[in-house]
Amino acid sequence: MSRIIAPSSQQHRYGDQQKSQEVKTVSELHRQTYGLATDPLTQFACVFAALIHDVDHPGVPNAQLVKEEAKIARHYKGKSVAEQNSLDLAYGLLMESDYELLRATLCANETELRRFRHLVVNSVMATDIVDKNLKAARDARWDRAFSESAEADSWENSNRKATIVIEHLIQASDVSHTLQHWQVYRKWNERLFMEMYTAFKEGRAENDPSVNWYEGEMGFFDYYIIPLAKKLRDCGVFGVSCDEMLDYATNNREEWEAQGQEVVEYMITAYEAEQKRKSEAIRAKEMRLKPAAPESTFQIGENVVTKTSVTEALGSLMMKVQQMEMAEQQFTG
Repeated sequence: MSRIIAPSSQQHRYGDQQKSQEVKTVSELHRQTYGLATDPLTQFACVFAALIHDVDHPGVPNAQLVKEEAKIARHYKGKSVAEQNSLDLAYGLLMESDYELLRATLCANETELRRFRHLVVNSVMATDIVDKNLKAARDARWDRAFSESAEADSWENSNRKATIVIEHLIQASDVSHTLQHWQVYRKWNERLFMEMYTAFKEGRAENDPSVNWYEGEMGFFDYYIIPLAKKLRDCGVFGVSCDEMLDYATNNREEWEAQGQEVVEYMITAYEAEQKRKSEAIRAKEMRLKPAAPESTFQIGENVVTKTSVTEALGSLMMKVQQMEMAEQQFTG
């Protein structure tokens, strides 16, 4: 299926030189970006996929969902469970009647709607980087599309390049914190750690992530993030921005190597402090809601009284006695 719609060749018939130059510029931009810069529907599909690819994420990896025999794991037969769940929920919402006008604005006909769905599905599924079969297929497509023997101007290879570039674009959005400033990376790395550490503490993960978090991040940069940034740079789809992303990835890797072990210790301490705060808050709430113990009673004559009422009565009596003594002293004085 064709992923990208090229600028119409009919525009080259314009006699006006300025318009002709504009068409040439657009055509060149289309070629350099594999159609991404000139196809609004594809652009929206990429943004939409980036926004929805983690909808309703359960906070544990697909393997854990399969192990727990979760309902969604059974429904999707253990394949890209979280990704397919996000797709179905988000796309199902888009198909509701409330968004009929939006769909009509995006897609002029059923053919465009099918193309849009194909783009979104392909993009979201690309974020499953753990599935070895999917990863192998993506790597093979990249090698075919950008190999020296590939026919650069063939329609088939242009579509292959567009497809694989979109997949890598979505993968970059999935780990975009690693391709930005150190403080951005630290913020989202800590949130991911807290999510996975919580799962371990709750018995939903076999391995303590804190043990190998430092080494894991080093490997993640070396074998996934930096190679991904280099691929995006080499394909040239983002221009000079690709160099910027690669620089951030390299710098973050260096910062993590220098500070990562201290960061892990800090995150563990922060987790424990937060758990303590939550426990104290729950305990305080329980104390506020806990009903008071029934007060003991005893009988005086025909009256049944409580210890509190007797204490209050004696206190009132003592005050009256003191007032009478003070009045007597003033009178005799």
